[in-house]
Amino acid sequence: MTVWRALDDTEIVELALRLRSLHWSWRLVDVPDLAAEFGWHVERIGPHSVRLDVGFGLASGRVDGRDGQARHIVQSVTDRDSDEADNVWDAFVRMTRTLTGALGEPTTRIPGEDPEVRWAGPQQTLALKAFPSVVNLKLVPNEQLAFDDEGDALVEAGLL
Repeated sequence: MTVWRALDDTEIVELALRLRSLHWSWRLVDVPDLAAEFGWHVERIGPHSVRLDVGFGLASGRVDGRDGQARHIVQSVTDRDSDEADNVWDAFVRMTRTLTGALGEPTTRIPGEDPEVRWAGPQQTLALKAFPSVVNLKLVPNEQLAFDDEGDALVEAGLL
């Protein structure tokens, strides 16, 4: 029997602090160096993304981009769990509470079916998001996040 896993409080804080203080080129060609620094395994390098195993199995992390520029670093901080949504929700609540203690109050809270909390920094934003089967931690440059949010708003308004 496999036991469902999630980063513990110390691990999520350490990861969040490392990501939040990350200074790198945001170029897709530099993702293998980033992966080595974080101990991630590069699974596949494509023209617009790099797929990673960050410790939670195949494709548990990725760096998405376009035209050679990385736009997001996304990694699972829990195992996938399609059977017990309570595990995912409990991990999200615990991690939110833990990160709030370490980073301060989130700058943005987005409720809903896939809730998200964000901690904005001067250059980039750290976001913790719960999906029905997994919790992800994402780092995104602020300019890209604004672009993404604008697109999401247009979709929600039925304009895209």
